[in-house]
Amino acid sequence: MDDTQIRALRALVEPLLLEQQVEVVELTCRPAGGGLVLRFLIDKVGGVTLKDCARINQLLGEALDRSQVIEQSYTLEVSSPGLDRPLISVRDYERALGQDVRLQVRVADGRSRESEGQLLAVQPQAIVLKTPAGNVTIPLVEIQLATKVIRW
Repeated sequence: MDDTQIRALRALVEPLLLEQQVEVVELTCRPAGGGLVLRFLIDKVGGVTLKDCARINQLLGEALDRSQVIEQSYTLEVSSPGLDRPLISVRDYERALGQDVRLQVRVADGRSRESEGQLLAVQPQAIVLKTPAGNVTIPLVEIQLATKVIRW
């Protein structure tokens, strides 16, 4: 698929997903067996369930079939980005509000330190964590790696 087709695909599916309060985290299109594999990683506040993926798969499949944006045969895959996916964008942090996160933060001497706490707020250039030592504001540019804390 070329860039024009990918833009047309996004223009078709993003309004549908917005109605469902779901957003595309990643869209990949790759050739496979004479057709395409369209893979949508979706997310929403509170996380995505298997039922959400099945519902969105059906919704997108019906829309794609009606629109004929994709002219060749395709396989549609819809899944969540996974529990251990790093938080990268501001939207990733916003979806994680209220949850515990673990960060690797760059410190002045070039080394990094680990920090963990509940994500209280997302600002344009920083996040606020509730830690045992109190609330801490951390600039996004200092975060080397951020993930949700998974507790079993």
